[in-house]
Amino acid sequence: MHRARKSGLALVVAISAIAQAQTQKRVSPDAYASVPSTIREELKKRHCELPETQHWDQTRLNIVQGQFAGDAQDWAAICIAPEGTIRALIFWAEAAPCSSEITSGWPMKSHFPPGSAGSLYLLRADREQILSYRKFFADKNKNLVVHDGVEIGGEEASMIYYCYQGKWLELTAND
Repeated sequence: MHRARKSGLALVVAISAIAQAQTQKRVSPDAYASVPSTIREELKKRHCELPETQHWDQTRLNIVQGQFAGDAQDWAAICIAPEGTIRALIFWAEAAPCSSEITSGWPMKSHFPPGSAGSLYLLRADREQILSYRKFFADKNKNLVVHDGVEIGGEEASMIYYCYQGKWLELTAND
């Protein structure tokens, strides 16, 4: 089996374990001490809370760094508002090629009670993972995949968001 598929399978198992675990609590962005203070401060200004789980094995979760539009290192974070709605925020290193907020798609329709984050997670989806999911789920998008995407999910399944020509494409991921 190809190494990317093996690591992708291990990640699916890990995410399933998070989903089956007890509901995560919400924490302040300050709980993510390894994240640059500028990112944490911006999340606090936007009244964001995050799921308490910060990584599974070596995979970072919920505030991640990646190349979401090109070669620059960008940051993505999941944001749970005080009233329980969610959105993903992208902190672009260069001019924003796509919106800095992701609010569409079924993962963003979740609503959490005060203090709870359910089994919500966000992670970086690399090119190989995106191509594997695209093939497995017979994705209708035919664009080239040349950079990372953002995977968001929970106990039901997940979706990968991929920045392409100024908009976020949606791809079914773990189910």
